[in-house]
Amino acid sequence: MTKSQEKRIALDAFIEHKAHIDAMLERLQAASADHFETNPEEIRWGDAGFLADIANDLEHITDRVFKEGEYA
Repeated sequence: MTKSQEKRIALDAFIEHKAHIDAMLERLQAASADHFETNPEEIRWGDAGFLADIANDLEHITDRVFKEGEYA
């Protein structure tokens, strides 16, 4: 495999992963707009805990992307 072919394969994989990330972000944004399918008037502690876990996971990801927190 030539260096040019190797670069093209890497670029194709990068674009594929980026498209997957974009699709997941779009779904998360839609779920957030819909209060994660939770009626705001029926929120329970379990719902708050669920979102806290999601926020923690997203914070880990944003720390990696922006080289913050433990990745600084």
